[in-house]
Amino acid sequence: METFSRLLKTTKDNITRNRWLSISTILVVSIVFTLSAFFIGTGIIAQKAVKYYEKKAQVIVFFKQETPEEEIFKFRDKINDTSTVDNIEYISKEKALEQYKADFINDPDLVDTLSTDTLPPSLGIRAKSAQDLETVVKTINEEREKNAYIDDVMYFRDVLSILSALSKGFNIGVAALILGLGGITFALIMIGIGFNILAHKDEIEIMDLVGSPAPFIKVPFLIEGAIYGLTGSFLASSLILFPWYTVMHVSSGSDFHFWISSLLNELSLGFLSSFDLKFTLIFYAVLMASGLIFGVISSYIAVLRYLELKQK
Repeated sequence: METFSRLLKTTKDNITRNRWLSISTILVVSIVFTLSAFFIGTGIIAQKAVKYYEKKAQVIVFFKQETPEEEIFKFRDKINDTSTVDNIEYISKEKALEQYKADFINDPDLVDTLSTDTLPPSLGIRAKSAQDLETVVKTINEEREKNAYIDDVMYFRDVLSILSALSKGFNIGVAALILGLGGITFALIMIGIGFNILAHKDEIEIMDLVGSPAPFIKVPFLIEGAIYGLTGSFLASSLILFPWYTVMHVSSGSDFHFWISSLLNELSLGFLSSFDLKFTLIFYAVLMASGLIFGVISSYIAVLRYLELKQK
């Protein structure tokens, strides 16, 4: 216990003697972790959004006006592969008219010109993913050649391609950010510890000459790196969560809050719409654990690089 207390005191002395260097290192680490967490979080939300809208992408099969319902249901059963199809909705001529009236409620002249014999019955098919949608469309086109009741098939190929590209782009972008900002954090802490070692060079040489154990000289710098990482990641967590939950609390009851909350709930991220203790604790724990790992590893590399001891 006494040895541990001495190690902590040495670490404290190292930090306070180079106060401005330590503060600068912590601030820069907190900025890097804030940016990392923000962009990674944005990437995760974006991926969820892409997956959500991939499921929203659908194929619409329009049937001729005179098509019997039983023929539509037969076609529905043929293409309803549960491995690729998420949902199939039958839209009758009556329902199509109701939807059209709801969409153009502000244009009564346009609505009055329509009747149930104007809009065709249809099937709206949602696939499980963008890749599955291609398979579903292929199956529908094959059946279309054999089915005289099908009038037209519509789906948004360009939108589907954009969604797939966005999904891949986000994955690559998030990985690049983790590697790039992680490398910056390693370098910053390592340089900070390196400067501190060089600043205490004479003192370290004296301790080494009088026979101080090598771990006693090295460990304070490892603890110092851990403190930089923990403190910086703690500040980063606070800089992200505190402003976010403050804005959500202040805007409660507004249209902005309703829109954001609805969007978050759609993406299964409802815990971000108001303060959530469990998520907050997990967020702090993950970020601070990452900070601790980065701090210890980078300071260990700095010790190996800058600290030269005669004792082994």
